Amino acid sequence: MDAIKTTQQYIERMITSEKTRGMKVLLLDAFTTQIVSCTTSQSTILAKEVYLVSRLDTANSNTTSTNSTDATAAATTMTSSDDSAGPLKNTGHMKAICFLRPTEINAGLLVKELTRPRFSEYHIYFSGILSSSLLRLIAENDEHDLVKQVHEFYADYLPINEDLITLNCRNTISMTVSAGT
Repeated sequence: MDAIKTTQQYIERMITSEKTRGMKVLLLDAFTTQIVSCTTSQSTILAKEVYLVSRLDTANSNTTSTNSTDATAAATTMTSSDDSAGPLKNTGHMKAICFLRPTEINAGLLVKELTRPRFSEYHIYFSGILSSSLLRLIAENDEHDLVKQVHEFYADYLPINEDLITLNCRNTISMTVSAGT
């Protein structure tokens, strides 16, 4: 298996889907930003009509929370912000492609995005298996019916070479020692 090529094909399928034709924005989280930057160049993304690549956890926050590493703090700041459009104004004609890890924090950020939508529609791709409770949470909070599709692409790894990936698991040495291997 060629890890880089597989991930590139996933990203290609996301941004060239028939349903996402036209101008679009790619919304990522911290981990999927690393995945995309390791596998796809900005010029390749731009050639597919993706005119903006942004982080979901900082897209709506003000400058004081942009440097925050705590996504919960970013989500809290997003709800208290007076400017509903944030730094991205006049983007209602664009489609959003969201490539996110299936975590509670990302689901919360996505719910906040859907309550004050900045884009005409949302196409959501998760990098792993999404729990039914998180899917239900997203569906219940899509009051404007802007979510057009939800997919699971199994790209929850960071490709280093075509034959080497990292899962970004910390303390793996201590896990193997405690397992007796």
